[in-house]
Amino acid sequence: MNISRREFLQLLGVSGAVAGGFSPVWAVPDAWAEKLLSGPRLETWKVSTCGQCPAGCGIRVRRIDGIPVRILGNPIAPVNGGFLCPMGEAGLELLFHPDRIVQPQMRKGKKGERGFEPVSWDDAMKRISQALRDQRNSKQSGRFGFLMGDRNTLLTELAGEFTARLGSPHFFPWRTPGVNELGFWHGTGDFFPYAFDLKRTDYLITFGANLLEEPPSPVYFNRIYGTLKERRSQTGLKMVHVDARMSQPGRNATEWVQVRPGSMGVLALGMAYVILRDNSYDKEFVARHTRDFRNGKEDFYTLVTRDYSPERVSEVTGVPPQTILRLAREFEAAKAPLALSGGASSACEAGLYSEWAVASLNALSGGFSVKGLWREPAAIPWGSSPASAFHPRSGAFSRKAGNAFGSDIPASWVSEQLPDLAATGKIPDPGILFLAHANPVHQAPNQKAWREWLSKIPLVVQFATLTDDTSPYADLVLPLTTYLEQWDITLPSPGPPFSQLGLQQPIVAPLSGARPLGDLLVHLGRETGIDLSPGKTGKPYTEYLQERMRQVFASGKGTPYFEAVSLEFLADLRKRGWQVYSYPAFGDFWRLLQEKGGWWDPGEYPTVDWKRKRAFLFPTAPRLASLLKEPVVSKPEGDAKQGAATPHLRLEESIRRPGGPDSFLLVPFVTLMNMNGEGASQPLLQELFGLYPRLYWKTWAEMHPVRAARLGIRDRDLIRVVSGNGTMTLPVRVVPTVSAEILSVPFGQGHEESGRYARNLGANPLAVLDRRTDPLSGRSSWQSTLVRVEKIKR
Repeated sequence: MNISRREFLQLLGVSGAVAGGFSPVWAVPDAWAEKLLSGPRLETWKVSTCGQCPAGCGIRVRRIDGIPVRILGNPIAPVNGGFLCPMGEAGLELLFHPDRIVQPQMRKGKKGERGFEPVSWDDAMKRISQALRDQRNSKQSGRFGFLMGDRNTLLTELAGEFTARLGSPHFFPWRTPGVNELGFWHGTGDFFPYAFDLKRTDYLITFGANLLEEPPSPVYFNRIYGTLKERRSQTGLKMVHVDARMSQPGRNATEWVQVRPGSMGVLALGMAYVILRDNSYDKEFVARHTRDFRNGKEDFYTLVTRDYSPERVSEVTGVPPQTILRLAREFEAAKAPLALSGGASSACEAGLYSEWAVASLNALSGGFSVKGLWREPAAIPWGSSPASAFHPRSGAFSRKAGNAFGSDIPASWVSEQLPDLAATGKIPDPGILFLAHANPVHQAPNQKAWREWLSKIPLVVQFATLTDDTSPYADLVLPLTTYLEQWDITLPSPGPPFSQLGLQQPIVAPLSGARPLGDLLVHLGRETGIDLSPGKTGKPYTEYLQERMRQVFASGKGTPYFEAVSLEFLADLRKRGWQVYSYPAFGDFWRLLQEKGGWWDPGEYPTVDWKRKRAFLFPTAPRLASLLKEPVVSKPEGDAKQGAATPHLRLEESIRRPGGPDSFLLVPFVTLMNMNGEGASQPLLQELFGLYPRLYWKTWAEMHPVRAARLGIRDRDLIRVVSGNGTMTLPVRVVPTVSAEILSVPFGQGHEESGRYARNLGANPLAVLDRRTDPLSGRSSWQSTLVRVEKIKR
């Protein structure tokens, strides 16, 4: 039964302003509507974990007669402490979405067309099972691939195990790199990188890292930022944000430093130059725990002092020399300096080099020596899990206990380049490809290549809650449950200095014929001769999940979430051999997890111990040259010029500048309401997406006032944005919070599918980007496309 949200609330007895305003359509089961009319209206609450992003925020769902009516934050969940972002509150709009897939769909017609016909679950599962068995019997298991959006849950591990047990190395996690991830992989060999404690720093500088609007955990870091700002007058904390656009971290900082896109690493090395010339670097740490700082050859010291003087850095970055000097001296004088990178710093052709340069600032300044500032993530009690890796030299994917430092990179870095890897013969074209929680035809810049590649694959099976832009290239589309209808565990979020496992449990039984992906994979495994879960109760993924939590219980570590107990009191209890809760058997432990919402280890991660044969590797010209000999993705034909003599200067050649009065560098950006494009399917997030510019349900462009005046463009005028790959017609907001060289456009709109609230609204800036990648990481560049802007006369 389709009813409006207003009608739904009125059935609950809510009226007036609360039920007013825009009222999207909700698909509510008929039996529920009848219950709302005649039921006793008993209120209950159930806890779970949000699945709208990878952060793992705890939630409490209010239910009337068992029907969910509102989502709030779980006050005892450590990551969010009762707070919740609009994405979390909008979860019911996904649960009750009127365009949810209600039955398996089979392709009818050519790929790329929107022709599907319904089939039964039995017929769909039989077709998939038979295709998997045929592939295994013909010794072609290596031609099975699984592309899965990594929501930081145990389900992603199950999907990787499913792929490996089939005999294929081709499990492709799809996610954006986390804070510090690119630079720390080459600087320390650690993946994931170290956690950090913002409460211990007295000088924070973020190079593009948008902690408040992007993963790993926006709610957690918004809470921390709020606390830091409140105490700033007492602590003297300075917060500097470096970016070409003033995002939320820039608005919350004490200083925003405007920098040319792609040049953040150059700025970091300019600060390193000042620290070295002042002879104020952490000599003890550098001598004991680093490599290639100064060895008499082409070392880090030589690279920095020869090529990164403030005057030259200013020319490249657009940051005045006096600002570079001041930032460096403030940073070197701090007692607990902290430099973070990510977001915009990784989304360019020199992304890995930039983040490596930022990581080097922490080694030079003494930040790595500050007790408690950098933390070493503790292993989950069930132990480490295999990781998907990519070897640039051979082009091979693998599933192993850990990535091999110096040879492998995380597979997630190159997943969006799969069509290019297949075109160059680095991977075979799959015979069967599974797709879940990823929409590459919308989320990847190389969208034409994705369409062509998916069209070649004989069997593409998509698991989805809504049809999306990739669905027309699938042969089968199977309806999935939402996070409010299934079991799962969210894993510890990279960044916060503690470990948490958030329990997802069904708030309601699956609606509309949908099924949980975990159960489907376990079933398909058994049909193919693979037993992923030994259970026989009809709830196989639940048993897989419980088996992991049995290991947590057996370890004796951590505790279910708890209320009103200080960490000091908990430490005292542990010294006495006591716990907050008593759970002598696993059944008691499991019931507490369901009642409280998850498990965490209140003992903070230990400080990074650099004495354990660990060293920080500085970037050097020889090391960069070695990496550039084996680029992750080959450059486009005709674009393989040698360029500058030294490798770091060749990487800097990717920094682009506009060349005319109507020329701009197109820079897409991400917002909290629609960080991966999926928020466009939910009306509340569509409304909030355009809240800041006051342009709702559409895409806009942001232009600096000086450039707008030269072109005769006024605020809210329509402009045409032209690149070599297409055009966009957008309203423009004339604001001083962007660099004069860039045209900034939000990502998230421009869907051809994804339900009635997203379809054919706005534009997708990724669709007009040039195909450029970082040769060291394989990540696509969002900061390499020059566009021309034309004013549209009304």
